[in-house]
Amino acid sequence: MKFHDDFLERYMNVAPLALAIERWFECSILAQQEFQRPILDIGCGDGVFASVLFAEPIDLGIDPDPKELARAQQLGGYHELLEVRGDAIPRPDGSFKTIFSNSVLEHIEDVEPVLREAKRLLAPGGTFYATVPSHLFDHYNLPYQALSTAGLSGPAERYRVFFDKFWRHYHYHSVEGWARLFGRNGFSVVDSQEYAPKTVCLLNDFLAPFAAPSMAAKKLKGRWFLFPQLRKLYAPLFAKAVKPLLNVDRDLRDGGILFFKLAHADGARDKSS
Repeated sequence: MKFHDDFLERYMNVAPLALAIERWFECSILAQQEFQRPILDIGCGDGVFASVLFAEPIDLGIDPDPKELARAQQLGGYHELLEVRGDAIPRPDGSFKTIFSNSVLEHIEDVEPVLREAKRLLAPGGTFYATVPSHLFDHYNLPYQALSTAGLSGPAERYRVFFDKFWRHYHYHSVEGWARLFGRNGFSVVDSQEYAPKTVCLLNDFLAPFAAPSMAAKKLKGRWFLFPQLRKLYAPLFAKAVKPLLNVDRDLRDGGILFFKLAHADGARDKSS
């Protein structure tokens, strides 16, 4: 599978800065993995992530939102797109050698049926890649940190609950907690990695309000920017300024987001083997 290599600039061309930073981490990690065809993307959304990561179309993307799929169709990052839920994908058992789900599982309230469906669709010897928030992610925002530092634990907790509802996040777990959830649904953890340190999460939280015009444009026009050609003129400057601040550290602890490499529990090799 061929990958692009200028992920940060490519993402900044088409998405707000805060989103581009987070997705840069994920593209950098996933580009180091092996993707065997056929490939399934669970929760492909508008297709931007796949179009930035992969240098060629992948096999199938699924999402329940028809507007997002229409945008993904325009970007051409998939051979096929289906408007379906992740717990009912109309494909035979073992159809895919690689499945991935990027920052999606936390948004699915009843996530275990989706994991069981992924297990059903994953071919023997195949790999499932997932990125998900850690148990620290909803603590790594500026209001929560400020309120906690001031000793206002009650308001801090109330803001955390609001934060989760606003972003529609239902699941936050430690590495061990996610591993248990995956294990209950037939997967074994082959490898895991923590990324997005606290400083980066706080930077993203600071930048998020500046993306409000982009969010409005996304709802109105189906794209993040009303004038995408103008964005491309200054995106390289943003990328050059931000990249020195970012670092994918394999030994990071207490990261806000987690990467998992999963396999069938009955056929996976242990991470240490």
